Amino acid sequence: MTDNTDITISAIGAGPEYEGINIWLPALAVEAARRGENAVIGKTFRNCMIEGPAVLLPLGACNFDGCNMGDAQGDIRNLLLQPMGPQKVTGTVAFQDCQFINCQFIRVGFTGTPDFLGQIQQVLTGGAQ
Repeated sequence: MTDNTDITISAIGAGPEYEGINIWLPALAVEAARRGENAVIGKTFRNCMIEGPAVLLPLGACNFDGCNMGDAQGDIRNLLLQPMGPQKVTGTVAFQDCQFINCQFIRVGFTGTPDFLGQIQQVLTGGAQ
């Protein structure tokens, strides 16, 4: 027997601050696009559960303070994806100038500039390569 019940996802809203809520990244990206935004810009996420599946692309001054970046399954590099093109990455959820404070990420990968990927790897491994 098949359940044909529609799944309804509540609107997350335009922010600019989100606290203590679950955020499904694909829905957040669609809401931003419907507002004409190419990225989620200038938002603060505090004590939120950020859920994928998704790949997060930080632009500008994004900060991750006290966050659980997710289950790396034994190697933090499993969470990191290196862009292959020199200037653009397609299929990501872009965040520009956003703050993530004490958030938990589930099924989220991270991509960005080589500097960002190196910094996040260094921070999450305590400097070990």
